[in-house]
Amino acid sequence: MKWISVKEIYSQGKHNAWPDICRWQDKYYVAFNARGSGHAEADHGLCVMSSTDGDNWEIIIDVPGSSVKVSEDEFRSGTCPKLLPTGERLYVIFYSYAPGQTDVDEERKAALKEEWLVLGGSEESFQRWVNLHETSYRTGITYTEDGATWAKAQPLLEPGWRIWRPHSFEGRHYLIGYRDHGQQWEITPQLKTMIPRADSISITPLGPRRGRGMELFESISLFASDDGLNWGKIADIAADDNDETDFDFAEDGRILAVCRNGAELKHALAYVSDPPYQQWRKMELSETIHSPAVLRLGERWLVAGRYIDEAVFGVGRFAPNTLEFRAGTRLWFLDEQTGELTDVCTLPSWGDCAYPGMVLTPEGDLLVVYYSASGTTEENSWIGGGPYPGKYSPASIYVARVKWQ
Repeated sequence: MKWISVKEIYSQGKHNAWPDICRWQDKYYVAFNARGSGHAEADHGLCVMSSTDGDNWEIIIDVPGSSVKVSEDEFRSGTCPKLLPTGERLYVIFYSYAPGQTDVDEERKAALKEEWLVLGGSEESFQRWVNLHETSYRTGITYTEDGATWAKAQPLLEPGWRIWRPHSFEGRHYLIGYRDHGQQWEITPQLKTMIPRADSISITPLGPRRGRGMELFESISLFASDDGLNWGKIADIAADDNDETDFDFAEDGRILAVCRNGAELKHALAYVSDPPYQQWRKMELSETIHSPAVLRLGERWLVAGRYIDEAVFGVGRFAPNTLEFRAGTRLWFLDEQTGELTDVCTLPSWGDCAYPGMVLTPEGDLLVVYYSASGTTEENSWIGGGPYPGKYSPASIYVARVKWQ
């Protein structure tokens, strides 16, 4: 595969990120967070654009994130919008941040710590888990029936869940949600399995932060819906510090899901299951992938995401406890038996980047939406560099057209 064009379609503000793409009613749509002042800042808006040909794009929604709140206490709303096209509606699903519960009494906290240590955790991993309670995740959904008018956002799942890209198969809709087990003051069954691994060393350790066994204490589950609005859990998949999980279906209904393995740099994980999706086979992949996107192409699995060039790790310039690395957006073929990834195509991008979405055109081309830091000098080619020393560089939304060679 080879990219033949890359077009910047949105660059307003300093930071635009986390896009998705789909085709609905003979048009392409992209959705992303727009006009943020920085990568981790809470002021991103929500933008949706459309195109008839995949090359020329127009804005149909560009609003503050607060306009898609599902609860009043949210301080960061409408994050990582994902698209679900159905016959009559185009849905946008997203998650938000709200303050978590931190006022638990010391007696309760001491009892939880004692149980944590008995289960094989450490004081350090317990404190990491305690710190996670500062945030509560919320999920929401909105939709349009005409591409212009949007319904008021409503809650999707109970607090504590985040969601990723939904897919449809044989008239039913599916999504994988990931639950943060550091947002309630209880040791859940899934958390019990994570605690003994909380301080374990990765199979391929690299650098002082690579070895954390558990960073986010998250598990993933599969949800299904008949109408796009009402979702029910049909299976728990794994409790391996999973997040940013995308998936697709083979012709026989088999699911392959790929997820980032924690926030740091362990190799990605994949899970395979046949209907009715109650048993899942786990694989560790051959590389680190952040923000994976999965697409079934004929008899092959195509995965896109952020790659990490592991050969250039070193102590960070801007803080002594960070690592520098070169990163970009890449496509791979994935062998579902071995977990081996084969490079297919690398898209022009660097630094704060990736989070791709993919869609096939009627002509057989592949459109890939992603974001990338948009100052492309060699001096700025490290995360943390760019024209704002010690901070993330400006980032834009791009659409690449990829053809078969």
